[in-house]
Amino acid sequence: MNKAEENENKLAAQRYAKALLELAGDDKLFKDKILAELTDITLSVKSSDDLKRVMTSPVISIAEKKNVITKLFGTKTDNILLNFLHFLIDKNRFSILESITKEYKNEINRLNNLITISVTSAITLTEAEKSDIKMQLSDILKKNIEPEWSVNPEIIAGLVFEAGDNIVDNSLRHKLQDLSRNIIK
Repeated sequence: MNKAEENENKLAAQRYAKALLELAGDDKLFKDKILAELTDITLSVKSSDDLKRVMTSPVISIAEKKNVITKLFGTKTDNILLNFLHFLIDKNRFSILESITKEYKNEINRLNNLITISVTSAITLTEAEKSDIKMQLSDILKKNIEPEWSVNPEIIAGLVFEAGDNIVDNSLRHKLQDLSRNIIK
């Protein structure tokens, strides 16, 4: 998939996620329920090669695809979400379900003033260090923070923060690379 197709799919996923959010109405708990169900369905589709093949096959009819989704998820999925999935099948957009799920979660987080930040460190951080970083980020950004912690010894020291397309690289490796570029100039 080229960059233009990726951008088009991302924009479509954002539109579909916002539409689903509107369908969910004003009830926060219902929106969260839809997110949980959507996440479960997305994980099921992602983990099943057979289901992915069925849902992307041009040979299998729209009616058959809807029937598969209804049989697999109909009893444990709200009708609004089930109808939404059928709509995606009708519009041949089921292939971007994972992106829609991500965008829907982003919209829920935005409404809850919550931001997910990936924090990468060179070593495993203690719970006290994690708590301190989370509190400082929350104070700086004026948002509730949902950190995703990871360790990458290649950064040598420091931290790398990623939120969406924004990256703040405060690692020693990055500083050494900057120093090297400045020396070469």
